[in-house]
Amino acid sequence: MDNEVFRSFNAVPGVCAAQVDARGVVVKASQQLYRRLGCHPDDLRGRYFMDVVRRDGLRGETIIVMVESEQERRPETTGGGTKKILTKMDSRILEGVAAGVSTAKLAVMVDLSRGGVEYHVTNLLRKLRAPNRTSLVSKAYAEGILEAGTWPPKVVPDFVK
Repeated sequence: MDNEVFRSFNAVPGVCAAQVDARGVVVKASQQLYRRLGCHPDDLRGRYFMDVVRRDGLRGETIIVMVESEQERRPETTGGGTKKILTKMDSRILEGVAAGVSTAKLAVMVDLSRGGVEYHVTNLLRKLRAPNRTSLVSKAYAEGILEAGTWPPKVVPDFVK
């Protein structure tokens, strides 16, 4: 998404604007929209836009919605269209987090210190734009990074560098 276009809408007084991904989940929104809803930006990000409109009483208002293309959301694509975003260690850490393994036990399993595990978890949170471990696992499943219906959780090999 061209950030200049979004910023131009954000600068116009009284205009509520939201950028959503291809699934309709809010990626970012204008300050006017946050103020109109009376919420913090973190409360809106990650929610389905239509849920925001229905539940938060935005009926009858003009809101500009920009949809983020898959290409923009996944810039590091391979020929097959999947994003190679994880190192082998990241994938092992993500699988452990998804399985509910504690940091201390995970550190022993992957031969890292607890701080090393936390470092990789922090990087995963940043890469997937997740605020916490629960959201990290949820987003990993939603993005198809973790295989659905398998236990223990496994990262799809197409996402590993």
